[in-house]
Amino acid sequence: MVSTLDRLSYAARQAARVAWYAGHYAAGRRLLKPMPKPDYAIGPTPSRAEMTADMRALFEREWRDVEAGFFVAPRALGPDPAEFLRRSLLYFRDLPQVDARRHGKLDDELPPGQQGDSLPDYYRQNFHFQSDGWLSDHSATIYDTQVEVLFTGAADVMRRRAMKPIAEWLAGRNQRTLRGLDVGCGTGRLLAFLHDAWPGTKWTGLDLSPPYLAEARRLIGRTARVKLIEGAAEKLPFDDASLDLVVSSFLMHELPREIRLVVLKETARVLRPGGLAVIVDSIQKGDQPSWDGLLDLFPHYFHEPYYADFVGTPIEALAAEAGLASLAGERAFLSKISAFTR
Repeated sequence: MVSTLDRLSYAARQAARVAWYAGHYAAGRRLLKPMPKPDYAIGPTPSRAEMTADMRALFEREWRDVEAGFFVAPRALGPDPAEFLRRSLLYFRDLPQVDARRHGKLDDELPPGQQGDSLPDYYRQNFHFQSDGWLSDHSATIYDTQVEVLFTGAADVMRRRAMKPIAEWLAGRNQRTLRGLDVGCGTGRLLAFLHDAWPGTKWTGLDLSPPYLAEARRLIGRTARVKLIEGAAEKLPFDDASLDLVVSSFLMHELPREIRLVVLKETARVLRPGGLAVIVDSIQKGDQPSWDGLLDLFPHYFHEPYYADFVGTPIEALAAEAGLASLAGERAFLSKISAFTR
C-alpha cells in the first residue's frame, strides 16, 4: 500500500535527479567545443519542451505501476554523498579527453588485438568517446554519471520499464523457483532494481568487463541471489532451455548486426519454452517519427559505430529471425522496451 507521502517522496527524488543531471548537461555543453554539423540529411527533431513533457509522463507512468502493485517503488541506488560528488568531479575532469576524441585528436587508443585477452575487436572501442572504452576502473566509475547526463536523469527510469512486462509475466508464478539473466549487465543498475523487486529470484549478471562487474557488485552488495560472471553475450555459458528470464539494457545498439543476431539466437536458446526476454534499448526509426532526427544525429555526436544500423533494423524482425515471438512493446522517452517469448 503506497501513500501520498510515498508519491511525494518519489516525485521529489526524481525531480532532484533530473535537475542535477540537467545541470551537468548544460555545464558540459559549455565546456565542449562545437562540432561541425553532419554532412547528411537529418530528419525531424522535437523541441526541448516536448521532450521534457514526454520524460515527465514517463515518471508518471512508472508511479502508476507502483500504485497498481506491479513492483515496489525504486530505491535510490549509488554511493554515499561524498563518493557521489567525487564521481561528478571525475566526470567533468574527463570531459577534455572526451572532447579531444570528438574532434579526432585522440585516435586509435584501443586498437584491435592490443587491449585485454580474448575480447572481440568490436568491443575494443571508445564507445561514446569515453576514456578507456569499457576496460578500466576509471571508466566504470564515471559511466553511470555519463549516461545519466546524456539522458538528463532519465536513464534509470527507462531501464526500469523492463519491470512492467516482467511483473505481468510473473503473475501466478513462484519467483523463488525462477532463474534470470541480465546480458551485458554493465554496472548492474537494472540488475539491482530487479533484485529489489523480486528478491527470491536467482539472477545472474554477465558482462565482458571485469571493472564494470566489480562496480555492479559494489552497487548490488553481497547476496547469494545475484551471481556476476565474465562472459560474452554471443556465447552464453548456460544450457539450452535453462533460464526463465533474460533481460538486456542498452546493449543491442553497441553490437554489429551479425553479433546482435547471434545474441538474440543465444537468448532464444537458453530460454525455457514460454520464458520471457525483455530488451531495453534506443527507440528505432519510425517508433516516434517526429523524433527520427535525434537518431540521425546521435552517432555523429557520440561514437556509436553500430547505432545507425540498429535504429534502421527493427528489433522485432531480428528477434523473429532468432526464434523469438513478440509479446509487447512500449516507447519510454528515448528508449523502447520489447518483450519476447520463446
